[in-house]
Amino acid sequence: MKKYSRLDLLNSTVLDNAGGIVSKFFEAKTVRLNIQIGVYDLKRAQVFVGTVNEIVEDHTDKIFTVEGLIDLILKDFLRQIDYGLTHEDLAKWVRSLQEPAEESGDIEVHHYLGEGSGMNLEDLKAQYRRQAKRTDDIAYLSTRIEKKYILRGEVLLHDLREVAPDLDVSVEEFVSLRFKDIMQQIKQGNYEVLKNIVDLVMR
Repeated sequence: MKKYSRLDLLNSTVLDNAGGIVSKFFEAKTVRLNIQIGVYDLKRAQVFVGTVNEIVEDHTDKIFTVEGLIDLILKDFLRQIDYGLTHEDLAKWVRSLQEPAEESGDIEVHHYLGEGSGMNLEDLKAQYRRQAKRTDDIAYLSTRIEKKYILRGEVLLHDLREVAPDLDVSVEEFVSLRFKDIMQQIKQGNYEVLKNIVDLVMR
């Protein structure tokens, strides 16, 4: 069966009659997810959580972190599904955020002295620049998330794949897309995001 996260909870977890995960006595309730995000999105998130902490510092002892932001983002999105976001709308949202695959151009490199019909030095340079950019602008963030939310994410992606078989997204990629979306909204000055997160931190 297809894995919808590195943990593959959908295929390996036993649930009780109340929908809880049946765990061994000493098994952790949280696990680490490694999320791939843009370097500047990470920096923007660090500045954003600093702003949230300044706003709430006189009202709570809680310290808000980027990891806490990712946890909130995942829980909030799963809650939206419960409140009626359709799988069709979700598929449109995922497609709108996924970057189109990098095109390599018509580069045909034949062995040694053979002629290449589409070989072009500028195309090769552009291809290597794209590859370098992809690796230099990416950061990896390891964050702890409760297993039950990862399992809910896996179930959601399984259901989404039935509606949109072309979407091959894992929980980690899904969280990365949602993180990117929130950072874009913050970048565009959507202060409703800040207000909602401050309200959640103050609870």
